[in-house]
Amino acid sequence: MKRRISLILVSAILFGALSGCSEQKPVQEQEEAQITAPVPAEAPETEPEETNVLDTLPENDFGGRSFTVLLRTDKEYEFYSEELSGEIINDSVYERNNILEGRYNVSVGYVDRVASWGSGDRFNPELNSMIMSGDSSFDIVAGYAAMILGAIQKGLFLNWYDMPYIDISKPYWSPQIADSLTINNKMFAMTGDISLSIWEDMICMYFNQKLAADYSVGDIYELVRNGDWTFDELLSRVRKVSSDLNGDGSYTEDDLYGYVSYWSTAIDSYLPAFDIQVVKRGEDGWLAFTMNTERMVGALEKMQSLFFDGSNSAMMTATINVQKIFQEDRALFYANDLRSSALLRDMETDYGIVPYPKFDSAQAKYYSTSTDDFSLILFPSTVTDLDFVGCITEAMCAVNSAVVVPAYYDIALKDKYNRDQQSAEMLDIIRENLIFDVGYLNSYALNSAGHLFVQLVREGQIDFASSYARNEKIYKKMLQKMHAAYED
Repeated sequence: MKRRISLILVSAILFGALSGCSEQKPVQEQEEAQITAPVPAEAPETEPEETNVLDTLPENDFGGRSFTVLLRTDKEYEFYSEELSGEIINDSVYERNNILEGRYNVSVGYVDRVASWGSGDRFNPELNSMIMSGDSSFDIVAGYAAMILGAIQKGLFLNWYDMPYIDISKPYWSPQIADSLTINNKMFAMTGDISLSIWEDMICMYFNQKLAADYSVGDIYELVRNGDWTFDELLSRVRKVSSDLNGDGSYTEDDLYGYVSYWSTAIDSYLPAFDIQVVKRGEDGWLAFTMNTERMVGALEKMQSLFFDGSNSAMMTATINVQKIFQEDRALFYANDLRSSALLRDMETDYGIVPYPKFDSAQAKYYSTSTDDFSLILFPSTVTDLDFVGCITEAMCAVNSAVVVPAYYDIALKDKYNRDQQSAEMLDIIRENLIFDVGYLNSYALNSAGHLFVQLVREGQIDFASSYARNEKIYKKMLQKMHAAYED
């Protein structure tokens, strides 16, 4: 599946990565490049040389072998692109695969399975069955983070620390994920820039700039910069905005709100934003539940004051299209992931983006996370050529970091989807403070322990201790079962 390297996406962002593959082009393509590419100006002697992301990677020739990803049907775009289309993400993935194929003499392909939320009871058993039967039709698995971790308990995946060529100290791998998912010096799932969805799923707070001006809420960007963007600051602004626009005596999707969100991951994401962890690693290296605290009760009280204070200024829902409410200038704040920014491109009113607020002014910094359906990468035990799989996986992540992530983060997010430079500044704050909670990511495998918070928020409850006590025995039992996969 050798493909001609296109010159369409050769830009300042992509040039460093693409130039490293020039020696792999046929003579005809080199001549075409010389004809069509502009002649660069002579660089001053003091200018640093262009760095190539592949410089530190090995020079291997794998003789045309196929590198196949088992992925989710709705995440095909992360790993495969059939042809150039003019769409920035599709074309950058196409270029990424072209670079890998040219440098390593491989072809990149995929097989897919449905894996939406709730399908783990089907996906994980099917995946385990494939591995146990010796199915070697795929080299890596790119799974739904919150579900795929449950498959690890069968002991059918390889330890990342045993894989040749993999260097998780490199900046294109996520140190936060590595820290979270390493237990007893073993790590069976990992991600970083190899997964575009980890960046698309970063959680944030959108605000309507017209309503912000109409209701005199002040400069929210400046609050963030000064470290003063707390939940109380959010709440005080939310309570300013509420109106029964159609006068029917009830608050519905046709009315005006200070805050709207869906009632799942947008609510879950307050836990990391408030620096609350479901589990933490103890001094012995093993995990223990740490969520039954006064801070958790405080978080529930904050959520209750947001949604159940009688002001009708906030809505959380599973069925109403709250993004439509926001787009139609009927919500001041809208909590969701950055993927939503692509869907807001046609919104006439300008909007801004800020991180989730701090728990209170004593919290040292803002914390963000990614919603739990980003792709985690696993090595099935059916892999026999560790050098091949380790080399291509490392190279794929490295090139993704240089080609695909900048195309999304710097071009799509900061340029095409954003309305002002200040939002771009906020995006950096969000990205730089990502954290991940292994207890939340493993909630599917821990009897939904990580979702007890959102369950109580929906019910307007603050008695966390009683709810936790009713479930503590099964939580700990499931945690012990999870630990078993990491034992020596």
